[in-house]
Amino acid sequence: MHLSRFRAFSHIVDRPAAPAPGPLHGVTLAVKGNIPVAGLPWTEGSAVFARRIATEDAACVARLKAAGAVVVGMTTLSEMAMYAPDNPAEPMGLNPWDIARTAGGSSTGSGVAVALGQAVLGLGTDSGGSVRNPALHGGVVGFKPSLHAWDYAGVTQAAPSLDTLGLIARDVATLARAAAVLGTPAPTPGGHATPRLLVPAQLVATGADAATRTLFAAALAQCREAGIDIIEAEIPLWREADAACGLISLAEGGAFLTTLPEDAPIGPRLVARRAAYRALDPAAVDQARATCAAFTQALRGALRDALKEGGAIATPTWPFAAPPIEAETVDMDGTPIPLDPARSLFVRTANAAGAPAITLPAGLYPRERVPFGLHLLAAPGDDAALLALAARVEAALPPAPSLP
Repeated sequence: MHLSRFRAFSHIVDRPAAPAPGPLHGVTLAVKGNIPVAGLPWTEGSAVFARRIATEDAACVARLKAAGAVVVGMTTLSEMAMYAPDNPAEPMGLNPWDIARTAGGSSTGSGVAVALGQAVLGLGTDSGGSVRNPALHGGVVGFKPSLHAWDYAGVTQAAPSLDTLGLIARDVATLARAAAVLGTPAPTPGGHATPRLLVPAQLVATGADAATRTLFAAALAQCREAGIDIIEAEIPLWREADAACGLISLAEGGAFLTTLPEDAPIGPRLVARRAAYRALDPAAVDQARATCAAFTQALRGALRDALKEGGAIATPTWPFAAPPIEAETVDMDGTPIPLDPARSLFVRTANAAGAPAITLPAGLYPRERVPFGLHLLAAPGDDAALLALAARVEAALPPAPSLP
């Protein structure tokens, strides 16, 4: 593997304009390459748009700039923001903990830039974990809001049933300030004095490897010691919703790819995705949408019944440590299993339900020495409450580890 194939930034702004006063005054911002910033390359990580320059800011970029954020560069990503650990069109960001392992995607460069301190804030998109994945692997914080919570205007939307914007930062407080600029309301006063987490213990026991389960148990113990209640209960239709979300992503992303010319210079992964879309049974896609709707109701019911009000579901962010970039299988306690869809088990259901979710750094895998993340998922619309809870959980966890 040649390191020249990989990098976090596709374009660096030489002399950013002086920031305007505001809640993000002087905060440096790295923007995923599928989000337009006026005057800068808007490649979407694809040879199709390699020479395109954005003529105006996306609505989210305009808001962040108006609040004082300073765009320092456009970041690289999986081709057309469709998850892959590599990209034939432009170099990808390297995992700052171990350059041989995946840095996650598709908002790869934004996560790497924040992890390395090249930007205070990263802006990305998330249709199945694409903000939370690189945040996890960089050892930082990644948040996606509820579906339609933030203005998506100006950003290409390949999977409109699933796509949200997302933010990456080194801590919850910084992320929450930016989320407020983008439209997340302040938490409602009152509620439970004792924060609560719902843990689907059986799901974690069967879906994560032993090292991940050990780190997860340690994170929960630290939460308990800080006075956070841990309640165990399973969430109906979780695995079914994960699979359904993958099918909807294939259907909507594939449909988007068919709008391009047949000879458009897309990479082999997207060529295969387009072919798989054409072979889909429309009835299966309809059933997937019904499954996601049923899961959303089950999610709300489980949170209400177990926690009464507020709170979030806690799981690991990924079921295992970041695998090598080229890996197609992972070792699950001695048994090789396909990397996809296993990696998405804990993150993709947030998109299936249109719900807010956040990953917090919560330790290192002892053998691989790469970050472990704690994932929190709340009911749709509970974005502000989730960020408030995440701040409580963050305070209970040990400080995020420092890069080697």
